[in-house]
Amino acid sequence: MQLSLLKGYPDFIGKRAAFVGYGNGPASYSQTNGDVVTFPLPNWYIDAITSSVNSVSGTYFVRAQPAGVGARRTWGLYWYTASSGAPVGNGVNLSTEQVQIGGFCGQY
Repeated sequence: MQLSLLKGYPDFIGKRAAFVGYGNGPASYSQTNGDVVTFPLPNWYIDAITSSVNSVSGTYFVRAQPAGVGARRTWGLYWYTASSGAPVGNGVNLSTEQVQIGGFCGQY
C-alpha cells in the first residue's frame, strides 16, 4: 500500500514523528507478505503502526505487523473479513477498499 499522508504529517514529537495516511488495498492480496506499506517520503521509515482499523466500507479490517523487530523494518497490513474475522484469501482484489492508518516514523 502506497500511503498518501494527510496534510501536516509527519509531525515531530521530540526526536520522533507521528504520521497519518491512507491508501487502497492491493489488486491481488498475498496472505504470505500481506499488503506491504510503502512510506511516501524518501529517507523515512516506519517505527510502528497503531492498532487495527476498519476499511472505509466496513467490510474488512487490517492488522499491521512488522517483518521483524528492530529499526527500519518492513510493515505489512493483513486483511480480514469484518463479519467473520476470517483472513482474506490469496489473490482477492482489494483495490477499491481504503484504510487510514497512523503511527510513528523516523528519518535515516
